[in-house]
Amino acid sequence: MAINLKELKPQQISKDLRGKYIMFYGNAGVGKTTLASKFKDVLIAGFEQGTNALNNVYVQPVKTWQDWRDMVRQLQKDKELQEKFQSIAIDTADEAWDLCVKHVCGQNNITSLDELPWGKGYELAKKEFRSTFRELTYSGYGLIFISHSIEKEIEENGEKNKKIVPALQNTPFQIINKMVDIVAYIREVSNNDRENPQTKRFIFLRDETGKLFFAKSRYKYITPRIELGYQALVDAIYDAIDKEVQESGGESTNEKNPYSEKTFEEMMSEARELWNEGVTKGRTEQIVKILADTFGREIKFSQITPEEKDKLNDALIEIHTIF
Repeated sequence: MAINLKELKPQQISKDLRGKYIMFYGNAGVGKTTLASKFKDVLIAGFEQGTNALNNVYVQPVKTWQDWRDMVRQLQKDKELQEKFQSIAIDTADEAWDLCVKHVCGQNNITSLDELPWGKGYELAKKEFRSTFRELTYSGYGLIFISHSIEKEIEENGEKNKKIVPALQNTPFQIINKMVDIVAYIREVSNNDRENPQTKRFIFLRDETGKLFFAKSRYKYITPRIELGYQALVDAIYDAIDKEVQESGGESTNEKNPYSEKTFEEMMSEARELWNEGVTKGRTEQIVKILADTFGREIKFSQITPEEKDKLNDALIEIHTIF
């Protein structure tokens, strides 16, 4: 559908957590996975064995990147799964990146991404890593990324400081950081009472000093710190949205994120990219067969109409599997 700016209306902030993308990080055992498990209708992709203590939670172990690709494909295609699950938790993003790199290396008969010249290995890994999460967002799922924490010396504005940041390597972190609405640091805090020492776990949504740890939020009025808990997080997000609406006018909505669905034009652009890749890799016959099987007749991409958008989406999902 063509853009019509005359019909454009002001965007409304959505309170629908199905369209929210969040990253939690912190030390092992601090409660990251437990927090993720409290999200409504969540499916945890267990790239690590940190889910063994969870009860009555949907967990799918992921041992290879191909396992993950198969999982994403099912979540994209099956409408029942899209009704069953609202969010997908990646536990952990650190291990997901390692499996992605291993997969890309295997596909290109190399042992390290550095073996491909001009940074091609890293570009392939970035594209592979990014694409699976983008496909899930286009299918309407919220995403929860989980990572460990590490202390690093960071130089900012000409000044070096030790800062707690996600342990995830910089390349995958930059991909996730651009995608998520919140990066939250989870840690225990002591009350410093010698006679009655106690610790509590908190979610830090902003670092007001900017020097102690990395945290960010797209919500201008989000509170800096809350006690660890799913409902406390939901309340903090809703409160921040209400304050933003109060200041800027209009109203919030419970509608889905408008960026969580591909347009027909986006699908056709993706189709052209896949066709060109198929030509390069000698896969055009397979693409032609997938199109015929999906549409029930021989058809070219150029003959597909906007009314056949759902079938085009199904075909693109299948075509991705041959590369």
